[in-house]
Amino acid sequence: MSGDGQRTVTVTGAASASVRPDRASLSLGVQCRRSSAESAMGVSAERAGAVIAALREAGAGDDDLRTTGINLWFDQSEHHYVASYSLTVDVPVDEVGRCLDVAATAAGDEFSLNGVSFSVADPAPALAPLRELALADARAKATALASAEGATVGAVLAIVEGGGAGFVPMPKGAMRAMAAPIEAGTDMLTLQVTATYELR
Repeated sequence: MSGDGQRTVTVTGAASASVRPDRASLSLGVQCRRSSAESAMGVSAERAGAVIAALREAGAGDDDLRTTGINLWFDQSEHHYVASYSLTVDVPVDEVGRCLDVAATAAGDEFSLNGVSFSVADPAPALAPLRELALADARAKATALASAEGATVGAVLAIVEGGGAGFVPMPKGAMRAMAAPIEAGTDMLTLQVTATYELR
């Protein structure tokens, strides 16, 4: 109820739609084991450079590539240094297999793959028709609540929109045989609205 005695009801309505992801983010890199820190870091940098060059040649641009980690540690059990370089690259879904092949070939036996996630580059067209559905859901909820109190729903006084998209992750694992199919699945896009209605 508002300060002037007006009765109101606030509810949240939602609507969802399934869409096919069109972008993929590959988390990959190299991991090198050598007897000295200098050697491990040197080889890691060389292999990482080869991977980046290969991905650029495959079509990745500056905005698609991002370094996510550079690490060096000493493996006490094996008595050698381990250097790693990690990066993410964003590619079209239908280029995932080819880009992984390219990166794995450039890195050789020291290639590492940490995972693949999928997303929708521009969810706006899929979300647009959900607004009307979410508002209808909100009004239906408000009507049910009002009816339970012997009231009716009047004019809408405020609407706040919110919502987002999910993603479908691919678990970490060895994926050197990239001839295997890559299935992006679907994303469930959900749009929510919070609406306040006058009660009569």
